[in-house]
Amino acid sequence: MEQSLITMKYWSDGDREAIKKANDFKDLYLVAERILSRMPKPIVQVCGPIGTGGLGNPKDNLEAFDSEIKKLQAKGLNVFDQMPFEWPMQAMKFKLEKGVYPEAILTDFYLPIFNSGYISEFYFMYNWQTSTGATWEHKKAIELGIKIIYL
Repeated sequence: MEQSLITMKYWSDGDREAIKKANDFKDLYLVAERILSRMPKPIVQVCGPIGTGGLGNPKDNLEAFDSEIKKLQAKGLNVFDQMPFEWPMQAMKFKLEKGVYPEAILTDFYLPIFNSGYISEFYFMYNWQTSTGATWEHKKAIELGIKIIYL
């Protein structure tokens, strides 16, 4: 997946290096937090299937996810694009115990982002309910009072 210029304009060379050197999901969050701090507000985020549910595999899910992000960006929304973080996340998941859901992605990367207050709206993709992570994000959106929009 090619990253859009819209997404990458908030990245510094240091961010690009840091994402390559990240050892865990907390390291990735630190990069995301810097990027979010540079983005104009309000910021929205797409939520949907990646590792579980959706189209049945991460590759197809990521392509659908990326497409939704680009559609929202084309409408002028400031979308936090998680796609640059997904490849390092997928690599980190391979190091974890097989068959165990990688909850650290949710607790160490996404939850601090949600708690930061940078994200004002979540856009939930069609069939988000089939995803463990998106279902968790939906619950957190309700708990934190983040506006939910269904695509």
